[in-house]
Amino acid sequence: MCAVEIPQPEKFAQNTDEQEPDIELTVIDTLLNQPVFSPFRREGTVRDSTRPVYVITGEEIEAQGARNVREALRFLPGILPDGTVGTEVNALSGQFIRGSNSEQVLILLDGRPINNLGGGSFDLSEITSNIIERIEVLPGGGSTLYGSSAIGGVISIITRRPTEKVTTQAGVTFGAYGLNQQTINNSGKSGDIGWVLGYNRIQAENNYPFAIPEADFEGTRKNNDVLYNDFNVKLEANLGKRNTLILSSLYLGKEQGVPGGVPIPEPLFGQGYFNSLTERDRKYTDQVLTDLEVIRKE
Repeated sequence: MCAVEIPQPEKFAQNTDEQEPDIELTVIDTLLNQPVFSPFRREGTVRDSTRPVYVITGEEIEAQGARNVREALRFLPGILPDGTVGTEVNALSGQFIRGSNSEQVLILLDGRPINNLGGGSFDLSEITSNIIERIEVLPGGGSTLYGSSAIGGVISIITRRPTEKVTTQAGVTFGAYGLNQQTINNSGKSGDIGWVLGYNRIQAENNYPFAIPEADFEGTRKNNDVLYNDFNVKLEANLGKRNTLILSSLYLGKEQGVPGGVPIPEPLFGQGYFNSLTERDRKYTDQVLTDLEVIRKE
């Protein structure tokens, strides 16, 4: 004959009180505690902001497979980064936020404006995703904090900082229409000196067929290739316990073909009638963005 132990009522009460943590509330709390700078022009969290702010982390950008900032912004509500210029890796960025045009959106790189002095906009397809720690987007008017350049909103790009341990990352990506990308990054600290070094190369042919049935016109779009060569350097030096000296430099090199517009013969003298495809026109751009700052802790 075997004995059976019957659980006592107090044991049942004890098990009832032990509840598993709410995963949804944990995720929400994590999102609300994300660090942001744009809504305050100082360090804060999403929880503290009194207006909507979108934060895209480097991990999320990698999960999306976004190759540059323009592609990383594609799925945010109320933002049209592609404009009407195509979806290739070298397509220009539009930055239309809630009806505002590109000239009315302020773009910051590590807190510094990088909008072009002439047109007011900046081609975000030229900043590749391998250097990004996070992107903050402040939709709607930001003139109170940032002046008239932020009537449509603010896009703030924060680059990666040195890691505590020396790490090296490398990757190769292949895709359709001759796309290939090579990336290598090295980051670390030694004593009071930290560094981030990176190189990113993207090449694509982008020769694809097209057809315009209404005009009985078809062909292959050529001279639409692109080659990116980007270098980034960031050095941080601790000057005592309170001061940190940061030197950042970003070289953006881009060579691309200019294929022109597809000629549309009908209607006569209509939209697209005077377009012409070009096979030899080229465009070269070189930009160097350098910043030196001293951060003082109170």
